[in-house]
Amino acid sequence: MSKNMSDFTHSPLSPGLQWCSSNPFLSTYDRKTVFYLEHIWYEWSQKQLQNVYDALTKVARSPNTTEENIVLMAYPDTTHLPCSDKYGLKRYGQSIDTGKVLCGLSSLAPSVNCIIYSLGSNNHFEFEESIAKRTSCNVYTYDCTSLPPKKPIRNVHFHQVCMGEKTNLQEYMYPNNGTNQHRQNQTYVFKRFSEILKENYHQHVHVLKMDIEGAEYAVFADMFNSAREFTLPFQISFESHWWLRDIYHATLHQQMFNQLWKNGYRFLHHEINPSDKSCVEWTLMRVFC
Repeated sequence: MSKNMSDFTHSPLSPGLQWCSSNPFLSTYDRKTVFYLEHIWYEWSQKQLQNVYDALTKVARSPNTTEENIVLMAYPDTTHLPCSDKYGLKRYGQSIDTGKVLCGLSSLAPSVNCIIYSLGSNNHFEFEESIAKRTSCNVYTYDCTSLPPKKPIRNVHFHQVCMGEKTNLQEYMYPNNGTNQHRQNQTYVFKRFSEILKENYHQHVHVLKMDIEGAEYAVFADMFNSAREFTLPFQISFESHWWLRDIYHATLHQQMFNQLWKNGYRFLHHEINPSDKSCVEWTLMRVFC
């Protein structure tokens, strides 16, 4: 094992951070098992340029392999962090499009004030409904492009606000999207993640869920840029988008995942969207903070 990981506390993949003891989802994890995997991930990271080069070469030669190679550019998909919860990974919401796979929610102690932020709904609230039925978590849903649920959902708080930096980058990244063309003439409210946490008096976020059609890059950029102002979410589940295999998405995709690694996140699960194989669902746990 690498000398830098022999104390089972620190990892060179997340400089300046240590084992995230404040993360309640880690309470059942065996550190030796995690650091055994950390050593494998470190060896993989040392060859990341070669890994990306090989993956993009395959994509260029055979567009039908795009989805599997997108995953290989983010992490070694055969070596993911296991969910140590006795119930394992659970899907909240029925389908891939509306649901998210999470670890350990059902095992949180009753004393834990579980807070979930849900970004993006598109007028579908299956995720929120599933959380309400199966947990005692409070869900804060933010979507400036959607209407609130027709009927109130227990412990769900809807805000017609979008999170992150207001940007028109999506218009250039996906210019033929009719939805983006429609939104050009709309006025939306945007707030930074740190600003929203202060408004809600939240010190911790247990889960951040996102499905915001490419705007995840702006949200992550805002989060990581202001990470010293608040504690990053303990678990993140989101869909990534890489339309048209263009330079915008290739650049943002790699930088986003590099930042996730550096900020202590490790991969629990991924799932390719069968209706659009350039979109991938991810679930990550913050192991170092």
